Amino acid sequence: MGTLGLAVVASALVAACAGKISETNPPGSSVDQLPIVPADQATPAISTASPAVAAVQPATSLSQPAAQPSGPGSATNTSIPVSGLGYVELPDGRGGVNVERVTYTEAMGFDKARSLEAFRTTVYAITSSSCAACHSTANRTGSGAQAPLHADVDVSLAHEYALTRVNFRDPAKSKLVERMRIDRHNCFAGTCAESAEQMTQAITIWRDAVADMIPEVPRGVAAETKISDQEVLAWIEADRATVPPEARELVKYASLHSLHNSGASALDLNHARVGLSKTLNSTARWAPKIVNPVDINNKGIVYRFDIRDYWGHTLIDTSDAKFKLYYGGSDDDLAFGSKVDVDGKEVTFSLLTSARTRLKPSVTPDEKFARLVWARILKGNVEGAGPEKTLSPNIDGFIGTKVKAGNGEQMVKPEDLSYVDALQLVYTLTRPDVYNAIMAIPGYAQYLEDELKVDRSKGMDSYDYVLTYEAITIDSRLLFRGNTPTGYYWKTFDIFTDGNGDVDEMYKSGKAYFPIWTHPIPVFINNSAKADELSTVALLPLQGERVYSPEKGGGQAMAEESLWSLPNGMQGAALFGAFNQRRVDAFTLIVRDPRIFPKVDDKKLDNHTGFGRDVGVDDLRLNTGSSCIGCHTDGMNRLNNSLRDWIDEDSPNLQTVKAGVDKWRSDTKTVERVRELYPPSADLRRLIEGDRRQFLGAMAKIQQGMALGVDKNVYIEPTIWMIETARKTYGYKQTISN
Repeated sequence: MGTLGLAVVASALVAACAGKISETNPPGSSVDQLPIVPADQATPAISTASPAVAAVQPATSLSQPAAQPSGPGSATNTSIPVSGLGYVELPDGRGGVNVERVTYTEAMGFDKARSLEAFRTTVYAITSSSCAACHSTANRTGSGAQAPLHADVDVSLAHEYALTRVNFRDPAKSKLVERMRIDRHNCFAGTCAESAEQMTQAITIWRDAVADMIPEVPRGVAAETKISDQEVLAWIEADRATVPPEARELVKYASLHSLHNSGASALDLNHARVGLSKTLNSTARWAPKIVNPVDINNKGIVYRFDIRDYWGHTLIDTSDAKFKLYYGGSDDDLAFGSKVDVDGKEVTFSLLTSARTRLKPSVTPDEKFARLVWARILKGNVEGAGPEKTLSPNIDGFIGTKVKAGNGEQMVKPEDLSYVDALQLVYTLTRPDVYNAIMAIPGYAQYLEDELKVDRSKGMDSYDYVLTYEAITIDSRLLFRGNTPTGYYWKTFDIFTDGNGDVDEMYKSGKAYFPIWTHPIPVFINNSAKADELSTVALLPLQGERVYSPEKGGGQAMAEESLWSLPNGMQGAALFGAFNQRRVDAFTLIVRDPRIFPKVDDKKLDNHTGFGRDVGVDDLRLNTGSSCIGCHTDGMNRLNNSLRDWIDEDSPNLQTVKAGVDKWRSDTKTVERVRELYPPSADLRRLIEGDRRQFLGAMAKIQQGMALGVDKNVYIEPTIWMIETARKTYGYKQTISN
């Protein structure tokens, strides 16, 4: 297929818009030559902030509006990016900016003018014909001009955005490819696999035209040099001698030598370095700042970290001699099975109710908590979901003497650990049960919201609400965003689907509906331990007839996801269930991780209601920890406020949910209240980009400190890459929620 023939494919783009919206080196070191996305001489940077990245001020709620953005399509496009921040700010075509993590510094020496000409005849030939209905400023509706603008009418602007989503060193791992191959998003060819292959070919041709401009990624150790376990131990011993004696017990070591020995590319080693620090900082709930592990001998292989830097601060009071970390396992297992904790003690559902700890007036240093967390990590994911009383700990990469724990499984005592394989550490930190325990996620969402000090001073008007027709979930999704002292708190509400049919067709025939389309004013209910908590919104009752009945309260046939900004700028996550109780996973009748089901039909994976067993969806679920970190690569994902935009524009898309909105769209008072609660997408985007800026500012500190060479970018989500590599390396089985 020729260069232009790669992509002359048109698609029903308006329908697509209504659907898915979710997206100093040692002398003489050897180098891998590979390709990437760098800085522009023709497009000068406007800002040159320090790589350390100053603290980012959190965005504020739209309930107290700041300066409002310009109206849709009112700004002239410009392709001058703001870089030098460790991330890049690109014009949104409407007087504002969008924030992207891949940035091209002058040190990378990339000629964007030449790159633009190659882009114009390759990738742009696809995006301009297949993505422009949503991802171009030519669409002046509220939901138009969706970032990234890689299909914009201004090819220079489209080029800037496309550069943030290509991996020239490994085109098949480009975000533009994976949005189709994995996420099944707006696939323009016969299948998503075919679409992904055409996009890969286009990126490869583009890459070949700019390959001489792509900076080399250095190695600290030559690729052909193998590193033995004995060498690693000797390096660690030499470094440990430099650590003050009183701190040695709290200092740990993580090694990448096994990954290096396996033949990993220099770029993937950079991804692993960044992934190690990202995961440590993402599981540090109260840490006040980003702290990177330290390269002990400038080889980029063995890293030292102090557990107090990540888990040595708490808000919870650990002074009681009997204090222990929460049980981190499944609420379903507690309700319907028989489980034991890490110490082999029987556990019951009442543990969730009691999983609430006395709080201190403020966050203070807490070495005890750091020690407890590290001991818990070394016991592995034994509290994971499943019918067994306890799971295999999966701790092969913890190097040290293993002994039997109280639950009969292997563990490593802190004093017996020599070091940990970095892949293993990332894998264990992100297991749902371990994550819940070390992040001290309490048993119910309202307890977490109290701890986070989510602002509720204006009642339900404290939040900004979003109703999007379809996000990652099978059905529609309701969200609210609140403010916290450290930034933001988002919560989603997603219903159980049933009927074993196509959700879009079911809507059209009136056989399915998300109740907020019919009842757009959210009603907060008491479905667990505390009334008037402004925590849970009524959707459909869990028991009895599935009819919207907020007056009944009680359990709801739904799941909830919470995402919030940590004090260090990273992001915390939790899943909650029908009674607002903490969970470890989400059922496949709500949402499915497309990475797990590559062979399921594209549309059925996305649209088929029910558990999906009849179309090949196994009982493998999204997990707290790993799934959240892997999906939210750049912090908050973007979305449109479908309800508000469609009402304001009297959009024909409302016909899809006609049975719902027709009951109230002529009621002036209800429409006015909807407009008070649900900001238009133009305003919502300002909040989301502010939240993304906070996260990407923190990530910039990690990338600047951990990546070797002039190119500090990561082109894949590094935590998920390390998790999948660890699972393959050690042969860990994929279970229901592991």
